[in-house]
Amino acid sequence: MFKSLYRIQQHPDRRLGEAVLNAKGAVVMVLLFISEQFIATGISLMIIYVNGYFGTNFGSIELNLFTDLVTLALLVFFFGKFFWINMKNLFNEFKAVYIVAPILCYIGSIFCNYIVQIILMMIRGSAEQTTNNEVVMDMVVQQPFTLVFLTVILAPIIEESVFRAGLCRSMTASSNYFIKSLGFVISIFLFALMHVYQYAFFATDASGATYLTFNADEFLSILMYIPMAVGFAVCSYVCKNFWGSVICHMITNSVAMCLMILMSLLSSYMG
Repeated sequence: MFKSLYRIQQHPDRRLGEAVLNAKGAVVMVLLFISEQFIATGISLMIIYVNGYFGTNFGSIELNLFTDLVTLALLVFFFGKFFWINMKNLFNEFKAVYIVAPILCYIGSIFCNYIVQIILMMIRGSAEQTTNNEVVMDMVVQQPFTLVFLTVILAPIIEESVFRAGLCRSMTASSNYFIKSLGFVISIFLFALMHVYQYAFFATDASGATYLTFNADEFLSILMYIPMAVGFAVCSYVCKNFWGSVICHMITNSVAMCLMILMSLLSSYMG
């Protein structure tokens, strides 16, 4: 029964040397991720209420750790064979591109991100961090080691599973160039949207109640994540291996975490 939810099929181009998810597997993977996001949102709202009512201090770090571990367990259960085949290919057919592509894609995405920041600064009139980055910065101060585990290990595997292996890879494997392009566009847009939607479409008032809204400035922050998403998608396509984009994602988050931890230490020292 469960085997029918995913099926590993060999790409017609044998030079790729890898298994790619089929359409059914992509749908299952995306639905799992969407369900996790809805559940996480519901639990976070419940935590806000419980913390306010009982005066507890159960925070977003614990929530993220719990939901990410559950999501990873589900992904491994359904797609463990896909991960394992790609891991074997990574080591058995190791190529320089598995190292060079993640590094170059990271450098390119950072360069493009600086250009986007300049454009946003011209539009807004000031340099502002995304709310997502501000939240992460607060977490760095609270529990840096847990956050590093979340952002450097769990997040890259989960997000690359959904957006690159689930969405992008299954569509770019097509011989139809329109579907190939659509796979890139959808995976890039949804990846960027995932990082801003909770701040662009939801707001919390003074009483702790959450309501639907639309914050254009927060939504505009989606541009900050597009260069990163493009870099991961290109890396996935060039490496022809799931773990190639995971490595690029890990490099990106590792550097960001190091900078945030360093800034936190400097702030503590200066203070």
